[in-house]
Amino acid sequence: MTGFARGADVSWLTEMENSGMKFYNASGQEMECMHLLRDLGMNSIRLRVWVNPKDGWCDKNDVLVKAWRAQQLGMRIMIDFHYSDSWADPSKQTKPAAWDGLSFDALKTAIADYTKEVLNLLKNNGVTPEWVQVGNETGNGMLWDDGKASDNMAQYAALNNAGYDAVKEVFRSEEHTSELQ
Repeated sequence: MTGFARGADVSWLTEMENSGMKFYNASGQEMECMHLLRDLGMNSIRLRVWVNPKDGWCDKNDVLVKAWRAQQLGMRIMIDFHYSDSWADPSKQTKPAAWDGLSFDALKTAIADYTKEVLNLLKNNGVTPEWVQVGNETGNGMLWDDGKASDNMAQYAALNNAGYDAVKEVFRSEEHTSELQ
């Protein structure tokens, strides 16, 4: 699918399905959610990925399941790295527990390694995202306090660039590099 991106964030889909939630078209026919979205004109999905979420939803393996399903439907995929164990947004940019206490250089390495790990998992399973979002809602940086932009813009930029460079390393081809900016 190409052209204007019409999409939705379906990050909660597997958790909703696990709880028994069903999806129906306007005629009342039960449908798999991504099929329904596609039939309604959606051509893109966004998936957030958390490092070590307490319940497992939105971790790299859960993201792979949803991304693979979307790929099978020909949908365009955006992967949104939160670099947290849960929500990262303008009010909180909490480091993953496993990264707490890392030196700044080790934190940059953790971002790069984790980004490559997730993207290689997708790539090795035949999934190529069209877009990769490095950080979520990062108006004042990410991975606070180290990457809080209002305190140290250079450190925020270095963390962001560690993720960005990792994306480019996994998807080096000319075909994808211009889209992953």
